[in-house]
Amino acid sequence: MKWGIVAGIRFGDDIEESFRTAGEIGFDGIEIPFNALDYETELIFSREGVRRLLRLAERYGLEMPSCIAGRYNRRGFPDDDPQVREEAAGLMLHLIDMCAEAGIGRILTAFFGDQEIVTDEQVERVVEGVGRCAPRAESRGVTLALEGTVTAEMWLDIIARIGSEAIGVYYDVGNAVWLGYDGPAELRALSAAGALSQIHVKDMTVGKQNVPPGEGDVDWDAVGAAVREIGWDDYLVLETPSTDDPREDYARYLEFLRGKIEA
Repeated sequence: MKWGIVAGIRFGDDIEESFRTAGEIGFDGIEIPFNALDYETELIFSREGVRRLLRLAERYGLEMPSCIAGRYNRRGFPDDDPQVREEAAGLMLHLIDMCAEAGIGRILTAFFGDQEIVTDEQVERVVEGVGRCAPRAESRGVTLALEGTVTAEMWLDIIARIGSEAIGVYYDVGNAVWLGYDGPAELRALSAAGALSQIHVKDMTVGKQNVPPGEGDVDWDAVGAAVREIGWDDYLVLETPSTDDPREDYARYLEFLRGKIEA
């Protein structure tokens, strides 16, 4: 079992500080952001940026297991505008190539906010758009790990329709709480289907508030039991709230979660 943390704003704007602090705390890896609408500014978008990320990973002894493509919450595959959908597919093909060069094996492909999957038509658009990108992901050894508000059963249906081993689910045990889903049961179902690509760990209230681990409504004993039962031996990535003292607070969060999940 390995532990990662989302970079982003959690350690400030300096990406090197993210690597340095995460390594000092004891994380194994760091999740690289791809969130900005002006995506050309993201390090993972350019080969020069990829080279910098690789240097930082080597310097601080961290892996880069995944890229969090939160940008797709604003302009993504289910969008009503066909030009936005075309842009989303073209950008994803480029991102797959850049992640492959960086040694990043998973791209969290997000479906929240403006790009939440609600209608049958939106499902069709996701199947078509993600399906266009699947062959490139397969050829580059990258998994498109889908995350959103639909049930595990719906994800499995979408994945079956796309028909590619390069498509999986990025499951978030905190989001399951405010969505009213049985997180441990869905983890088991996705794992049994071979569709569980990675796991986000954060605590949430049923009212959709992101809070420090142990202060929300996630049943960590049940989550830990499910993770151990499925024999999960890959990354769990902290997506915890930002804090004024990341070094101390994230170390404390990591200790708490290890105690619950590795027990």
